[in-house]
Amino acid sequence: MAGAAALADLLVNRILILMGHEAWSTDALVRLGTWGGFARNLSVVSALVALGFCLASLSSPKNGLPFSARAGIASSGWLLVPIVTLMTFLPRAWTRPELVIVVAGLAHATILLLILAGMHWRSTRPVTVALVLTLVAALSAVFSMVINLVGERTYWEHTERLSNAFRWSGELAYLAAPIAIGFAISIPWRGLRGKTAIVLSALAAGAVATGMTVWKHAVGRDLPDLLYGALRLDFLPDRDFILYAIPLGVGAAVTVAAIMSKDAIRRQLGGALLLLLSAGYAPRTPSALLVTVLGVALLARVGIALAKRQR
Repeated sequence: MAGAAALADLLVNRILILMGHEAWSTDALVRLGTWGGFARNLSVVSALVALGFCLASLSSPKNGLPFSARAGIASSGWLLVPIVTLMTFLPRAWTRPELVIVVAGLAHATILLLILAGMHWRSTRPVTVALVLTLVAALSAVFSMVINLVGERTYWEHTERLSNAFRWSGELAYLAAPIAIGFAISIPWRGLRGKTAIVLSALAAGAVATGMTVWKHAVGRDLPDLLYGALRLDFLPDRDFILYAIPLGVGAAVTVAAIMSKDAIRRQLGGALLLLLSAGYAPRTPSALLVTVLGVALLARVGIALAKRQR
């Protein structure tokens, strides 16, 4: 439910509504705003519940993690959950910028602890690579943001260059993670379920490619700005932004293939990927940060589960 709602939040709030009055009438924008608000609230509530179960599982001694790892995950995670809950249900005017910064810090601290927990045991190579890439993406985004903040106050001449270097390296890691996860999925080619998974994966990739093409035709030169607003991607030059359809299409195909798997562990991989792709790279809003934390928590659980299966 959290993944489906996060995807609806992406499509409605960060793609359709951002197209503005040039594509929609005022009444249509009002309806889209209502649907988008419902999707965002549903994604936050369902993600909070799901994250609560994940934190309880990862904080349990049964998972074999050291006490320090379990204590760190429990303290940062359970501090993040009530703050995001309050920010969701309180009026937006009550949300101060300082509170948003605190949420961002807690979210990235939790992400770091979750990834380290997932790498504690020797999992399969594809999942380990995906965890490392997710860690690189998260840390690069944080370093880029910190360099920007410090550079604005010190007027350092290399601020923009160094910040972009961290940001773009993190973006590449974010886009490469679905490819790594793809190597962890085995599809039974001859079975009906496997054939269905292949067809649906191809349809998902085609839908992303077609959607990007239609989007570019509808908005023209505004595509780079709108895509940045939706997923915070800006590595490619403006004239080549349509090429983002390739990694995003691959990510959609891998997500569908994982969700269609018979293996419950690999279905969790699909859920994690759906959440991470829907939240976008280096999200700043509390709702998207919460969805990202949940996706990383599922990815860490998969790493631990596959490592135990190999023992």
